[in-house]
Amino acid sequence: MKKTVLLSITALLAMAACSKLQQASQTNPDEIRFAVNHPSSATKVTSSAFEADDAISLFAVEYDGDTQRPLQVGGNFLNNEKLTYNGTAWTVARTLYWSSSACDFYALYPYQANIGSIEQYPFSLATEQNGAGYTNSDLLYASAVKATRAGGPVALNFKHMLSKLVVNLVKGPNFEGEIPDDIVTHIYNTNVDCFVNFTTGSVEKDAFGAKRTITMKKVSNQQFEAVVVPQNLEKKTPLVEITMGGIAYLLDYSLSFRPGYVHTVTVTLNTSPDQEQIEISIDPGIDNWN
Repeated sequence: MKKTVLLSITALLAMAACSKLQQASQTNPDEIRFAVNHPSSATKVTSSAFEADDAISLFAVEYDGDTQRPLQVGGNFLNNEKLTYNGTAWTVARTLYWSSSACDFYALYPYQANIGSIEQYPFSLATEQNGAGYTNSDLLYASAVKATRAGGPVALNFKHMLSKLVVNLVKGPNFEGEIPDDIVTHIYNTNVDCFVNFTTGSVEKDAFGAKRTITMKKVSNQQFEAVVVPQNLEKKTPLVEITMGGIAYLLDYSLSFRPGYVHTVTVTLNTSPDQEQIEISIDPGIDNWN
């Protein structure tokens, strides 16, 4: 009996050692791996984090000794590789292997299939953002400088490239009843076209782009959000339109939208929404977009 027990223990130890060897063989040190972080992960876990089937455009440029090479549309070490999130990890269509030289990595979310320019890649926001248009308009950028095999997984810490407008509706002391379910909020006279610079991770408004109206994402009857191209919106034209109970209310206000920031406008309403006139007061604010 003792001999049988010893043989069983030996067999189990051999199996465990074999399992470890198999795991080690499956992890190739030459394979490039990524640690991808959504901007919200720096402070909290929210519904805005990456979701299954989200995809990223990835470029990588090799160093020539200690000389940093420029990023180009083609001819780089990696050219617009598609990284896709499966809900737990980021995967690629083909296995990516490290260069013997250090590399700079550049990444853009969401994935763009046809990139024809590095310095001025054209991008347009959705004008209907009460749905998938909001997520598809949220440009995120990450880069990693002089990454090497010895440094482990490439850290891609994404940031928001564009601006965000939040409109909060607050019932004042003289507001009667509830805010109607049919409430809709728009942003007027907004340029939705911009150019992306992959090297610097910056965007520039298309000065010749047409002015559009954005339908904001409805979070609740009292909160609306929209992604906006960084730009100055003057008070000479209405900034926001709030429609409820069949009546439209125009808010005149000037804002200078900054990249990577949330601009919050709190609107206090007084008297019943079925009245033709509602008193409106505005309180603006700005904060980092995480």
